Amino acid sequence: MARQLRLEKIGFHHIINRGVERRTIFIDNEDYKKFLEIIDESRETYAFTIHSFCLMSNHYHFLLELQEENLSLIMRQINSRYSIYFNNKYKRVGPLWQGRFKSFFVYDENYLTSVIKYIEHNPIKANLTQEIGQFPWAMSSKKVNLECLDFELIDSIDLQQKLNTEELQKIDALFTAKLKIVDNKILKKTKKEIYNYFEKNSREIAIAKSIEDGYLQTQIAKYLQLSVVSISKIYKIYKQKSKLFETLKNKGIFWSYNKDITYKEVGETLFVEYLLKYADFYDIALGFELFGKRSIKKIWEEKVMRDQKFIKTNLMIARVFFNMDTESSYFKEMKNARFEKLKLLAS
Repeated sequence: MARQLRLEKIGFHHIINRGVERRTIFIDNEDYKKFLEIIDESRETYAFTIHSFCLMSNHYHFLLELQEENLSLIMRQINSRYSIYFNNKYKRVGPLWQGRFKSFFVYDENYLTSVIKYIEHNPIKANLTQEIGQFPWAMSSKKVNLECLDFELIDSIDLQQKLNTEELQKIDALFTAKLKIVDNKILKKTKKEIYNYFEKNSREIAIAKSIEDGYLQTQIAKYLQLSVVSISKIYKIYKQKSKLFETLKNKGIFWSYNKDITYKEVGETLFVEYLLKYADFYDIALGFELFGKRSIKKIWEEKVMRDQKFIKTNLMIARVFFNMDTESSYFKEMKNARFEKLKLLAS
């Protein structure tokens, strides 16, 4: 999947990063302190302010306000310096972070209260503490006082109140928003009317696109006259298919296509065809779980079964997945419909 454009505009950014394989990145108090010291020291080089933070054992959140367009430089310094410290201390090698950090530009400052509550309530959500202010490595505890911290916003919010439905929707909108730059201002892209998603896409892809563009599952369920549970299940399976597609792409199966191509662009038919032809047994088995035997059989019969280059594969698929009592000669004797058609045209 193509990387989303990194927005470095002056303003508020919600930053998230995790340890590789979700491993612990803060093992003792010294680690937490060192990370915060690195943030504070980075402020001497780059102009920014922290309005909220929470350091969990395997990831961190903070709300950072940029005063210059230098977000990537700031985060590169913070993450690389802490990675060097951590690897030296614990005698390890290799990357510490799961990938590049995630950042969400707060395009509407009315969302700031929701973002801060979301960050500061992380320890409560994880059952690490029962009340705001008890977790030492969250800004609301006020147990850390650094030059880069500004408590004005956090002091103006009643953090004892949990996030309500409207605030949760704001957080979801922030995480899923598609943004654009117009006249040097960052604006949220206007969503298409929901019916537009279903005109040219399969139902699965249409549901995925509408969710990713900010529609709530309740809105999609109402439009399709389905239950929210059904929409949730369809989207969950879609994400599993996308993950399998990325796995196969990383194995080189889609080498002839653009490296940024996605499952949405390839579509079910071509994906299943390549899955059956080139994937290993376990990936094929997972494909059967996700797409269903009926859908895969239809594509197999149309795209793969008559291909003489895949006789052994077809025999395995027939016997293992379709319980067909057949021999390889069955596939050898089949005529390739496409080949026969080309032969007729050439004659």
